[in-house]
Amino acid sequence: MGTKKLVIENKLSRSFDWHNATQFFGALNDNVFRWLLVFFLINMLGDDRAAAVSSRTGAVFVIPFLLFTPLAGIVADRFSKRNIIVIAKSAELVLMGLGLLAFYSGLQWAVYTVLFLMCTQSAFFGPCKYGIIPELVGKDQISRANSFMEGMTYLAIVIGTAFAPWLADTLNLNFTLAATVCVVLAVVGLLASFRIEKTRPMSAGETLAEQFSIAEFSRVIKAIKSDKYLLMTVLASAYFMLLGGFAQINMIPFGMEVCGYTFIKSGYLFLIAAIGIGIGSYLAGKLSGRSVEFGIVPMGAVGMAAAAIGLGIVGLGEQVGNGGMTAIFVLISLFGVSCGLFIVPIHSFIQMRAPESIRGKIVAASGFLGWMGVLAASGMIGLFCDKLGVASSTMFLALGILTLILAVTTVIILPDFLVRLILVLLTRTIYRIRISGEENVPAEGPALIISNHVSWADAVVLMATQQRRIRFVMDREISQNRWIGWMFRLGQIIPISATDPPKKIVAALREARTAMDDGYLVCIFAEGTLTRTGLLNKFRGGFERIVKGTDYPIIPTYIGGLWGSILSHYHGKLLGALPRKLPYPVGVHFGEPMAADSSSQRIREAIEILSVDFYNTKKAKRLSLGETFIKSARKHWAKPCLSDTTGKRLSFGKALIASVALADKLNVRTVGQQNIGIFLPSTVGGALVNLSTALLNKTAVNLSYTASVETRNYMIETARIRTVLTSRKFLEKLNLDRKTLPGTIFIEDIVNSMTPAQKRRALLKALFMPRAKLAHRGRNFSADDTAIILFSSGSSGRSKGIELSHHNILSNTEGALSIFRVYKDDRLCGVLPLFHAFGLSLTLWLPIVAGVAVSFTPNPLDGKVVGRMCGKDKCTLLFATPTFLQNYLRRCKPEDFAAMRFIVTGAEKLRGELVDVFEEKFGLRPYEGYGATECSPLIALNVPDRQAGVPHQVGSKTCTVGHSIPGMAVRVLDIQTGEAVKTGEQGLLFVKGPNVMTGYLNLPEKTTEVLEGGWYNTGDIVSVDADGFVTIRDRLSRFSKIGGEMVPHGTVEEVAIKGLNTVEPVVAVTSIPDAKKGEQLVVLYDKRAVDGDKLYSILAESDLPKLYIPKRDNLIAVNEIPHLGSGKLDIMKLRQLAMEAKNNKETTDFTD
Repeated sequence: MGTKKLVIENKLSRSFDWHNATQFFGALNDNVFRWLLVFFLINMLGDDRAAAVSSRTGAVFVIPFLLFTPLAGIVADRFSKRNIIVIAKSAELVLMGLGLLAFYSGLQWAVYTVLFLMCTQSAFFGPCKYGIIPELVGKDQISRANSFMEGMTYLAIVIGTAFAPWLADTLNLNFTLAATVCVVLAVVGLLASFRIEKTRPMSAGETLAEQFSIAEFSRVIKAIKSDKYLLMTVLASAYFMLLGGFAQINMIPFGMEVCGYTFIKSGYLFLIAAIGIGIGSYLAGKLSGRSVEFGIVPMGAVGMAAAAIGLGIVGLGEQVGNGGMTAIFVLISLFGVSCGLFIVPIHSFIQMRAPESIRGKIVAASGFLGWMGVLAASGMIGLFCDKLGVASSTMFLALGILTLILAVTTVIILPDFLVRLILVLLTRTIYRIRISGEENVPAEGPALIISNHVSWADAVVLMATQQRRIRFVMDREISQNRWIGWMFRLGQIIPISATDPPKKIVAALREARTAMDDGYLVCIFAEGTLTRTGLLNKFRGGFERIVKGTDYPIIPTYIGGLWGSILSHYHGKLLGALPRKLPYPVGVHFGEPMAADSSSQRIREAIEILSVDFYNTKKAKRLSLGETFIKSARKHWAKPCLSDTTGKRLSFGKALIASVALADKLNVRTVGQQNIGIFLPSTVGGALVNLSTALLNKTAVNLSYTASVETRNYMIETARIRTVLTSRKFLEKLNLDRKTLPGTIFIEDIVNSMTPAQKRRALLKALFMPRAKLAHRGRNFSADDTAIILFSSGSSGRSKGIELSHHNILSNTEGALSIFRVYKDDRLCGVLPLFHAFGLSLTLWLPIVAGVAVSFTPNPLDGKVVGRMCGKDKCTLLFATPTFLQNYLRRCKPEDFAAMRFIVTGAEKLRGELVDVFEEKFGLRPYEGYGATECSPLIALNVPDRQAGVPHQVGSKTCTVGHSIPGMAVRVLDIQTGEAVKTGEQGLLFVKGPNVMTGYLNLPEKTTEVLEGGWYNTGDIVSVDADGFVTIRDRLSRFSKIGGEMVPHGTVEEVAIKGLNTVEPVVAVTSIPDAKKGEQLVVLYDKRAVDGDKLYSILAESDLPKLYIPKRDNLIAVNEIPHLGSGKLDIMKLRQLAMEAKNNKETTDFTD
């Protein structure tokens, strides 16, 4: 799905281009010939007859249109419009030849006759000129086509108006020679017309003789009487012709009387107006986009009135000087621009609204009325200026006042169009809107737009994406707001509220259905209220009643970027902060149309997928991790950044200087190497090495120090690591030989080797070097380049290298930060290892992006040290595992966590009993999150409930891992069939988002197994409720298929731990092969804390199905339950212990 700027640049057909060229040369020829004729007659009769010549020429020009326009409309419907155009252009060539002879003869009657015949030809060309447009372009392109048509028409007028007097002057008023140019233009126009594609007749049956009459014109007007808007548009078109005709005819007398110009030089004044009309037409097309923007019409009318009145006032005195001429030029330009703004929506609406079978007749009827207006203008000039001697400036003044009265009346009658336009223009000024999938919204006919609801600006932003009017089903609270409610009421919103009585809700939904039956776009925010957390609320079912029993399409829509703005609840309340930037970037994504009977679950998923698209649109402008660090460090230069238990403390500025200095050293020693191994704990040193690697635009590979030497060597070999950055003290503490790590570089040695000059150079680079250069961002950089390689824990198999891109990491931190607030004085306690996805992404890169400090401790299980650090540094945020929290329960004091406000756990299940005990001791309730290294890692998160006004929004639910973060889409499929399950049912979880890995390192087949179409198979069995909260039931690998039934290990563990009345992970379930039933359950228990017989009694006496209860011999005592360094259950080790125990037939006192 392509992303577009606000105006859709869809290409028009080649056939339309040739038609536009044909009419351009025709309009150019008309103007050149007409002006040559006027100059010829004024030159023959004298300057004092200029007004009379203009008036008489205007009348002769108009009469053919009045006589033949009705017939021309009938012919346009009866025959192929393309064929009529070709015939008309052939006639034009013949007439231009006759015109040349007329100029040569010098006879007045001859030139008037040719003018009459030329206008007759134009009368037959006119209905086809506009009527053929809907046959050459799509309906969503009509406004744009008209803007091009009007623009080219007035470009022809500009060139013709400028060229004719220049030609007459250059050729010393040799009008015969000048007329040869008209013959050439006619030839070019005829050749262009042959390239227009053939079109079919729109109606047939009656003879022309039966149809051709003024009565037929009356019948057409009566036929459109019932369509108030179409009739008003036809009349508006006629008035424009009157005003435009008047301005053109009156311009020469005005130039001669007010400006003191000659009759030829006065012709240049209309050149200025014509240029303005072309500009106005272009602007009208840009504003209208795919449809018709009627709000432009009153603006154009007011502009025309103001300009005409201004010209009248300027010309009331004597001939003006240079200052007055500047004012005249400005006013004529304003008049032209206003004309363009006025007429493009008028013509477009007539073409779109007119029934196809009589479109030509309606266009002709509009033209007939318009030419009546031009004739009236000629009569006015002839009567008032020539006969009564009224000044041309006075005529401008009078007509300007009349136009102003009509414009004001129109605004009073139809205020919503103008107000809507003003709102749209204001919205487009405040917000920089990028649209994706606008082609999915029908250009005409009913459709139901269902969008997420994040701010009070949602409606006006959606309004600004469409030229069609949208009827919004909106929260009654907003519609009754004293400041902005009047605007929404003017837009005919349909107010509704969750607190309304049932009858009132039904009435609102019926009104929405009626609006759709009338052909409107209707938009409903299915959540029923603004989000208070940034997460999608539960979808209410009202929209289903609106489209029930219809085939009206549903358009899923996602508004991205408005959450966090001052009109959202991100800051706790509306207008709770100052705007961050103007214009504010916003993305609106329209999904493919869905059937009217689509369930709320499917629509919700579609909107989530659109949120993924929104986040992925940021990829093109995404910074690298190194650039992100530089940007944040320069912004927060003096703020605390990194500290650890060794006493090291660095501000953001010092962290950047140190990282630059370290990067300079490493750059020399890692030439030609992309993947850099890092073997360091969670300390300031470990963080700086990761940051310096990012500045070099190299890939950081943090190696696990809890893994075996064999596993670590496999990681090094797989990632093709030639250099490993580590610490001599760290290796000594682990009792490891440096020979186990290839190309070892000790950080202590690099730091000790730095000279004062190198440090000064690092300072200057940190302060002044361009960001891209400092971050080694090359020309071929892509946000999809691998920034980090993390190896999976190997809890259920061999470790796999997971490639995470710059876009993956930064998208995940943005998603996390959008739903839990990080304040400027926050400090994060970093206890997770940097080889762990949560540790690297959320305890290093998240605080870097957010501009807050992090305090590291290398040993997360040293509860006393963690507690002292949290108390000393007043840490407010903590990411940990339930295993770590159990340790802190025993070893930390309540005052250690006095400043703590938000704790999130992951990697293993957070049991309710642990939450309650932790809250009782520390007064703080931990929240559970969920992720996977393959997802950078965060997928879902519980956050505090929000009470920002009414209603209250739930941010967390007990026993769930939370709601998927913004930018993530979730899908739950049946394990057996692969079909989507119903809301609340269990199935296999698939996720999609910008944070999903690019793939497994050197394992394309493994990547294909888990990634398909951007959807990642998590391997977890979950259920998702109607509010979007995810409950993890178990890993698919932690299910056993016994006798054909899937038995979850986690369910057995929960019953056992609850029965033992503990929160410690002292029991774990696994399985081993069984010859008869496929598998059999084995329960391992910690012999120090659990009695085997009691455990068996708990399971046997529980409500578990018999299939879930293992044999007594399958309860195996172990010294401890095996866990990985990250806190996760070591599934591979569990199975190994179970298999060894069964093979040795040991059921008690088993020693690992």
